[in-house]
Amino acid sequence: MKKLFIALIVLVAFVSFPSHATAWERSFHWSWEPWGLGAGTFFLIPIFLMIAFWVAVIIGFVYFVRWIIAAGKRHETKSEETALDILKKRYAKGEISKEEFDRIKQDIT
Repeated sequence: MKKLFIALIVLVAFVSFPSHATAWERSFHWSWEPWGLGAGTFFLIPIFLMIAFWVAVIIGFVYFVRWIIAAGKRHETKSEETALDILKKRYAKGEISKEEFDRIKQDIT
């Protein structure tokens, strides 16, 4: 993400450099050029905005999908009790005897 942001800044700086080199000449004159980028780069502004918009949409979509997947994994980690756990609880409650516990445990494992 940081690399993409830095690349966009470098690209904008590179494209607008020629107009900044002569900015001192135009500093006191009115100009129709937006943000002082120069007439040659005027058509690039909508392209940069469109690219930035779609990059933001794609990054948002990726984070949304990752969030959905993570939410699904959180629910999957809640495992059900195994048969041995249930058997141990029944033995602890006194529902079955030691002999029954050992016999059922051998059958399970």
